[in-house]
Amino acid sequence: MMTTLCKRMFAMMFVSVVCVLAHAQDSLGVAFHADVVSRYVWRGMDQGQGASVQPTLELNYGGFSLGAWASTSIAKVTDVDEVDLYVSYATDHFSATLTDYYWNGGAADYSDYKNDHYFELGLNYTVSDNVPLSLSWNTILFGGKSWEMDEDDDRMFSSYFNVSYGFDVHGVSLTPAIGINPWKSQYDDGFSVMDITLTAAKDFQITDKWTLPVQAQFIVSPATEKAYLVVGVTF
Repeated sequence: MMTTLCKRMFAMMFVSVVCVLAHAQDSLGVAFHADVVSRYVWRGMDQGQGASVQPTLELNYGGFSLGAWASTSIAKVTDVDEVDLYVSYATDHFSATLTDYYWNGGAADYSDYKNDHYFELGLNYTVSDNVPLSLSWNTILFGGKSWEMDEDDDRMFSSYFNVSYGFDVHGVSLTPAIGINPWKSQYDDGFSVMDITLTAAKDFQITDKWTLPVQAQFIVSPATEKAYLVVGVTF
């Protein structure tokens, strides 16, 4: 019942945002790009896709955004893709996002919302431009019955809390961050540090009109006892 309700609420929000954007064509923004990454690691967990291409398509108007994001294995390590939809609203220092995760693309029917869609609410706050400390909280609210329920068939409300701080060093943007699982969930059996990450990013000038954004991440996951060095480029 709650999964069906959430699906309908998300659909209504999605259609509402589309209508708003359609009636604001003069001020409508369109953004699309693709990231190519050496490995897809999400919240300290390797997603098993190896090198992947990750396209984004987004429509925005004012503080509202409506977008789609996907990840596909380049080497075909797996035939399962991820395709996500999201609706968000952002001000200068605060944003709220509702995401519909569909992790089993190619392996499950898209219409199987009960088991293969995960609806997550995410909140993010940045202190100020002068103090770029960012705090984010994400909780899976509905969906994904086979993944998101415990042995008593109770919803686990898997959550992820992240703290990051960005600064520049000689033209390179550095962002250390730490991500935490606050309680027993599908991420881990209790409170745990999911990832400690250092991200370095820089735009390389290729021509007078074209720059190539490059990013490298060193990720240590105490929860999974794994470490990764990931590089990515944006086109």
